[in-house]
Amino acid sequence: MDNRGSAFDKFRRNSTAHSDSTAQMLFDYEEHYMRLVKSYRHEIEFINDLQTTHTKEVKNFYANDLPAIIKKLEAEPIADDVRREWLKHLEEHINKSFDMSGHFIGILTTKKVEEFNAALREKISGGGVL
Repeated sequence: MDNRGSAFDKFRRNSTAHSDSTAQMLFDYEEHYMRLVKSYRHEIEFINDLQTTHTKEVKNFYANDLPAIIKKLEAEPIADDVRREWLKHLEEHINKSFDMSGHFIGILTTKKVEEFNAALREKISGGGVL
């Protein structure tokens, strides 16, 4: 057998890298971090889906919905100043709605990140990583 060892030797629990307490602590921290990421996978995917959907809705409104509304209104016998005022209010209200949705997604994201970090701190301080 070759005395150089395998590429995976440094990751074995009884390797020289693991005999150093600082290195062991980092290995344990990384292992716990990855377990947390795995356990929060559904929440991470959910938040990502919310953000993706929100972005698509904003793009769709400005690329498709608003131009269609403008075209429809231009075909109606509505005074230009009334149409402009109505469109201004529509855009203001839809932007408030988009902002509110983005704000709530941000709150949810922050809450989950804080929860994740608390679980990590708990493991570090009381669970044996340090």
